[in-house]
Amino acid sequence: MSNPLFYKNVVPLNTEAHKNLRLSVPKKPLAFAQDANLIPALVDEFEFAMGDLPIAFLPGAAGPSAVFVTGLTPGNNVFVSKDGLWDGAYAPAYLRRYPFIVGDVAGSDSLLCVDDTYEGLNEKEGDRFFTKTGASEETLERALTLSQSYKTSAERTDLFAKKLQEVDLLRAVSLDAVKPDGEKTSVHGLMVVDEEAFAALSAETLHELHQAGFLKAIYCHLFSLKAIARLGRQLEGASAEPEKTGLKKA
Repeated sequence: MSNPLFYKNVVPLNTEAHKNLRLSVPKKPLAFAQDANLIPALVDEFEFAMGDLPIAFLPGAAGPSAVFVTGLTPGNNVFVSKDGLWDGAYAPAYLRRYPFIVGDVAGSDSLLCVDDTYEGLNEKEGDRFFTKTGASEETLERALTLSQSYKTSAERTDLFAKKLQEVDLLRAVSLDAVKPDGEKTSVHGLMVVDEEAFAALSAETLHELHQAGFLKAIYCHLFSLKAIARLGRQLEGASAEPEKTGLKKA
């Protein structure tokens, strides 16, 4: 299987191979994300991000996946500054988790893993991962807690996205930006909740969504689309808004 976005070489952490490993902050902490105009999103962070980050969905063989739209042109993340810092009110959990990730092993407990190509990993400076006796330091405990929480929320997000597809709520869109000189750029292949289809849902389906705790997430997603205007302004004075192109059938 291919590695997740940003991860290049994921290895399980252990007290022998990584007994001297430390974590420091690179000069440009988020440089690894400066070319990503789509970042994986969790349903549990929609509420906190909706005023700042547009939320959309990507179609996939296993079902749709939620993403934050961080730029209107491929290879351009308008939320990462030239100094590699986050220029926004809310930083996605996916970025805050990196370079750690939980790995599943058949017949065993999940393991905390790390991308060993991450610039901030070294054996000379920063926060240690393990004590001299092999116990986990606080840095590693925090990383494990965040990574496990992310995994749980990601599973819930997958259920949410599949439910939206199941009830035919997702519509394909293109996000268009027009610069002052008339040049146009678009992000294709995304989906959003169709408001007309949402309004036409039966009381039974609405109750199911409410019972699953998904109604609030739908409203947060719809509200977040207002933030697309910021992406347009960041694009050399461009303007932007979603243009519906067709309904994505489940």
